[in-house]
Amino acid sequence: MKAALKLKYAVPFTALLALAGCADFPNTTVYLDRLNANPPSGTDFNSALANEYKAFANEEKEEYDWFAQQFYARKGWHATQGQIDPPEDPANWSFDDRQAASDLVNARARLMTVLSSNAPTRAPQLTATAQVKFECWLHEQHEGWQQDEINECKKDFNTAMDQLLGMPKPAAAAPAPAPAPAAAPANYMVFFDFDKSMLTPEAHKIIATAAQTIKAGGDIHIKVTGYTDTVGTVPYNLKLSVRRAKSVDSELIKDGIPAANISMDGKGKSDLLVPTDDGVREPKNRRAVIEFTGQ
Repeated sequence: MKAALKLKYAVPFTALLALAGCADFPNTTVYLDRLNANPPSGTDFNSALANEYKAFANEEKEEYDWFAQQFYARKGWHATQGQIDPPEDPANWSFDDRQAASDLVNARARLMTVLSSNAPTRAPQLTATAQVKFECWLHEQHEGWQQDEINECKKDFNTAMDQLLGMPKPAAAAPAPAPAPAAAPANYMVFFDFDKSMLTPEAHKIIATAAQTIKAGGDIHIKVTGYTDTVGTVPYNLKLSVRRAKSVDSELIKDGIPAANISMDGKGKSDLLVPTDDGVREPKNRRAVIEFTGQ
């Protein structure tokens, strides 16, 4: 039997207990029963997401993890009804491995960037796979005892993300008879650990992908802008944001981008990606953006 009996669920577990008292929660497999009995509907992304959550929930049921199967089956059922539940926030879960917890925070930030792009429309199945494999990785890491499953879910997530980030962006249409112009390259975003300017393994991958796009586009000029969360003073954060921009600049040069084609800036704790009060550790605000400025 799986370690779900340890009752280590934090917010998600509490949410499930609340659901158990709802009128539409007559038994512990209600949402999974609905998913198994009804074909997915809605957009291609909704259908793919419902199928991915259904497969994951059925796996958890086979391992007698009743709460997990219902929790993720509920997300799958919501997808069939036109509601896309966001991937779980690691801040609401407990982890024994602090490094793994940090990796999950950074991975979710990458995933949220992809989900906010046109990826769900451009590559619905691959995007759905990335979201549910992240959920799988987070869930298994939270339980913390089946290392093979942790590694497998993490590997599948990273594989899907690498494919999504490496996919060419669609060219912009042009009115006839003029030839269609090439689409402007998408901007790229990398994230940092708290009070750090060192690049994470995920950031290295994203910058490498950005460098390939830049080189494929010819003599492209870019701007790298660093940001911070709202913890600390304005002068300190301004310097930290510049250091983050410099880390990305150095990595781009290492990947073959001419230094003359790169400009840098630091915004400190201004221009937040996620608005917060002062003194809040918001991982998605600890970032650097690679912006394409022209040729």
